[in-house]
Amino acid sequence: MSLLCIEKITTKRVRIEDKLLIKEIQKHNKEVFEALFHDYYPLLTRFAEGYVFDRKVSEDIVQNLFIYIWEHAENVNITSSIKAYLYFSVKNRCLNYLKGLKIQDQHHFLYVEATLNETHFDWTDTDLSKQIEAALAKLPPKMAEIFKLKYLEEQTVKEIAAQLEVSENTVKTQLLRAKEKLRALLLHSMHVKFFL
Repeated sequence: MSLLCIEKITTKRVRIEDKLLIKEIQKHNKEVFEALFHDYYPLLTRFAEGYVFDRKVSEDIVQNLFIYIWEHAENVNITSSIKAYLYFSVKNRCLNYLKGLKIQDQHHFLYVEATLNETHFDWTDTDLSKQIEAALAKLPPKMAEIFKLKYLEEQTVKEIAAQLEVSENTVKTQLLRAKEKLRALLLHSMHVKFFL
């Protein structure tokens, strides 16, 4: 069910449980607030990551929302369900964050992210290939070598492990870490290049 559907359903009437929860939060009931935080924090962080593609930024956005709610508890006006309010607030904060970055080429940003999530890279995109090559040069040598064996030479994890005399789990871990580091390096270079 989409966020919009949830909002439409829940804005028509606020459930009794939500009214009680809102009143307790407005009274600064720490136990209720902590329970709300622990119930929603992981879900909201994952939701935010779908917008900003950055775990730390997502965590900051969600934490800042909860801080805002706690500090302004008596003034927070929730006219929908708590769940809809939280998701809607996180979505708006993510969009504001992206606006703050002044994204000029969001398609390129999403393309890089999607490319890093693929199992095979499209090396025919010379611009992106150059960016990946430059980022690879910044990785630890062994990690870069494993990445190149997998994605440039298209070797299997088993073949790489045998060639380098390491376990398959080591290869998998190094590939995962390489993708994470490449993502960070590429997105950082994009912030410099594409965001003002």
